Amino acid sequence: MMTSDSNINIIRVAETDSTSKEIVRELGDGVQSSKYISVLSADYQTAGRGQLGSRWEAERGKNLLFSLMAWPVGVPVGRQFRLSQAMAVAVRDALASYADGFTIKWPNDIYFGGGKVCGTIIETTWKGGMVERFVMGVGINVNQRVFLGDAPNPLSLWQIVGRETDRDELLGRVLERFAALYGQLQAGDETEVVRCYDNHLLWREGMHRYSDSDGEFEAEFVSVAPDGRLTLRDADGRERRYYFKEVKHVLKS
Repeated sequence: MMTSDSNINIIRVAETDSTSKEIVRELGDGVQSSKYISVLSADYQTAGRGQLGSRWEAERGKNLLFSLMAWPVGVPVGRQFRLSQAMAVAVRDALASYADGFTIKWPNDIYFGGGKVCGTIIETTWKGGMVERFVMGVGINVNQRVFLGDAPNPLSLWQIVGRETDRDELLGRVLERFAALYGQLQAGDETEVVRCYDNHLLWREGMHRYSDSDGEFEAEFVSVAPDGRLTLRDADGRERRYYFKEVKHVLKS
């Protein structure tokens, strides 16, 4: 067992189509308790997804591929992004124990310089305006040395630190940090999640280039709302607000 938290149930499989689909098949109709977090980790996915429906490239047995499922209490649909922020902070903090320089790229990717190390997809069900269940699919590039797909900027922990990393150890660090932050959210305290997320956000300070449907522009970070909406202030002092997929960082090549 990689974590001392007895309320975290970990299932390991060698291969699946998708860890998120598999955990729902395994536990979707199981015990619905806010006390427990269930995790399914796989050595390989045959149909793992990235954002925008893209394929997440991951060599067999080299990376950390898992999905986490939980049944929260007291999380309104309009504040569900706090859950995604908690995972982003947990992954960033876990990776930071191996090297300095990891940041969170809004909404929840983990970057090192211009390279993407981790991506997360969250799926929720809700009832009566409250989040009933969420499933987070997480892919962390750990020990893969070469990427052959067409993704523009994949980067692994091995490429950063130059050595193999124990995937179970990394998973344990992610889950322990997430469990602590999730417990705070369950208690109605968002302070640490928001503070840590904002402090480690890519382009937290200064003017940077972004792109929306009208083209490229320069702006500075203002805030991220509980529903995930990003507020930027452009060079003319005008505040611009965006939901996911409505604006992009323009990263240097």
